[in-house]
Amino acid sequence: MENNSITKLSIFNSIVKMLTTAMSFFLGVYYNSIGLSGAQIGIIFALGTITSIIAILPSGLSNDRLKSKHLIGIALALIAAFYFGLSQTHNFYIIALISLLGGIGGTIYITSSESLFYKSTNKKQVSKKIGIFQGLNYLMIGLGMIVAGFLLEKNLPFEKLFLIFSVLFLTMTLISQFVLPKTKTSQFALLQYKKDIFRPKILLFLLIIFLFAIHWGAESTTYGLFLKKTLNLTNFQMGLYMGVAIISMALTVQIISKKLHQWKTEYILVTGLFMSGVGHILMTINNPIISAFFRIFHEIGDAAMFFFIYYGITKLFDLKRIGGNASIFTFTGTIGSATGAIAFGPMGESFGYHVPLIISGTITLLALVLTLQFLRHFAHNHEYSPDRPSR
Repeated sequence: MENNSITKLSIFNSIVKMLTTAMSFFLGVYYNSIGLSGAQIGIIFALGTITSIIAILPSGLSNDRLKSKHLIGIALALIAAFYFGLSQTHNFYIIALISLLGGIGGTIYITSSESLFYKSTNKKQVSKKIGIFQGLNYLMIGLGMIVAGFLLEKNLPFEKLFLIFSVLFLTMTLISQFVLPKTKTSQFALLQYKKDIFRPKILLFLLIIFLFAIHWGAESTTYGLFLKKTLNLTNFQMGLYMGVAIISMALTVQIISKKLHQWKTEYILVTGLFMSGVGHILMTINNPIISAFFRIFHEIGDAAMFFFIYYGITKLFDLKRIGGNASIFTFTGTIGSATGAIAFGPMGESFGYHVPLIISGTITLLALVLTLQFLRHFAHNHEYSPDRPSR
């Protein structure tokens, strides 16, 4: 029953993530094509992200008090409204407004689906379950990007795709209420969450996540434009470039989940940050083949980092409060992403779309330096040891 719930959740989540991300890196290209400036594009992405920040903690706490599947239904309906709005207008102000809905919906979905996953693991065979959950997730995201690029290359208008996506998200809203597992609810005082989070090792790790997440903001505003305008790729080539790299993440988490008992988890963290930062910098080489190689190198690093975050959260926190506590990590990452979007939206247009990628990759390597300090202080803490219960 337990593994069956994980499988159902993983399949459902992979479909939603495929739909959510298939168009995400094409949005910057779309906004540019309808005449929006780099500053306006940065504002749109930042508004969606900043608004989602407001929703993260309430959403996370709500997942400990309400059924996650119900919150997921609300989230998917909001995302459907966002895509419907995009299909109807080119007006900057309206797009900025509906981006708020999309940001809130996306945040509620992320916190709720992750909370549902953490609670469904029951802290048993965690690495194997992360492999299933993340593996399917990355596989479908990669395929979604390839298909989206193919459809756009066939001159299917963005607006028609947005309308199709709106209908698909509404369909997933209905399906969610029938296939997703139920979760137990509890009530905890906010003081208990504060005690869980305000520990030196947790606070330092949150700082590392913040620095790591800055590169997400750079990607959201300039990655697609870098591929289109610097590497001069077609839409289909863009889909292949991004999709194959994401699919490599699926293979990475499968390998990690099977070999984790042989490795030290801190090595996964260090290797992930190193490959993510170096790959992000070197993918700006103005040669599509070399750039694609280093993009895959980067995504392998990201996959290792995400695996470590999921694994660490399941080990560090009580399942009854894991929704609220995990949302702190999401909150931190979203602030980092918003910081990157605000800083790098205008920068890419002014100095070249490769510049934000190089700078944000360097910041990831700065996070690696902090990580080495993190491990020097907490290397003997057994909470990160493979499949040992947290105290």
